Amino acid sequence: MKHFSNLLALALLLLSQLPVQAQSWPDKPVKVIVPYAAGGGVDPVARLVSQKLADQWKQPVVVENKAGGSGTIGANFVAHSAADGLTILMSATAEVVINQHFMQKMPYNPDTDLKPVTLLVKLPFVLVTNPSKPYSNATELIAYAKKNPDTITYASSGPGTPQHLAAVMLEEQANIKLVHVPYKGVAPSISDLLAGHVDIGFAGLPTALPHIQSGALKALGLSSRLPSAAAPSIPPLAKTPGIQNFDLTQWFGVFVPSGTPNAITQKIQKDIAAILQMPDVKEALEKQGAQPGNTSTMEFQNFVNSESKKFGSIVKSAKIEQ
Repeated sequence: MKHFSNLLALALLLLSQLPVQAQSWPDKPVKVIVPYAAGGGVDPVARLVSQKLADQWKQPVVVENKAGGSGTIGANFVAHSAADGLTILMSATAEVVINQHFMQKMPYNPDTDLKPVTLLVKLPFVLVTNPSKPYSNATELIAYAKKNPDTITYASSGPGTPQHLAAVMLEEQANIKLVHVPYKGVAPSISDLLAGHVDIGFAGLPTALPHIQSGALKALGLSSRLPSAAAPSIPPLAKTPGIQNFDLTQWFGVFVPSGTPNAITQKIQKDIAAILQMPDVKEALEKQGAQPGNTSTMEFQNFVNSESKKFGSIVKSAKIEQ
């Protein structure tokens, strides 16, 4: 009986400390790992949010770029870091829901080694082409592709990337055949689109928008089902007859090592949700075409699971292998 009483007292003590743990955390500097090079799509969002977190937490929040391996190097670093919430991953889609479906070996398991915290932003792609090409919208593109199968080339930033999978989805839903031209990253693919060396390609809206506004690229449609406030004149591809189910977005999310206490996870989620609602943050993100997220940890976990199934299905149908 005495042993039971001691166990009960210990359990009550631990439970009573959880809120205190969350209130006092962080008591040390925090690392935010971006698994891509500085200046890439995730980087400016991570730096904006990290600065606000530093102001709120009264601790340094340092962004570190650990690029390589389609995001797996940075994600692996976080997955095997101490589960104390002091090392946070701000990820893109690839390293948490796509790579596992086609990479034969990964140094971590995103389903068991990383814990979803919250959604940062959703970011649509825009299907673009050079103005010299003989199609001005998605309907004309599809019609041309059906008359001329295996002649239209499309750029991606590499096999298995979201840009690649978006084009695969377009092929499947429109029942057309295109030719994949993979590049080593976004920059060279955009360069060849601008030069007209490749016909079409999906590009992140913040990357493509300046070129669209200058007339150097022509927008054929957004990958998201809903239009973007940053580019309201670009129609969603889902408005095109035959591909009404088209809906694919890039997104950035927050993850911590599996085993991080729930009290800390909930604090990170709550504080980031508040930051994403700040008027200056919302304005900065929406100017880039990003839709700020606001999800609970459970909602984000369910979202990650559904995205993994969706991208896994595309990878399987396209028979993409490393």
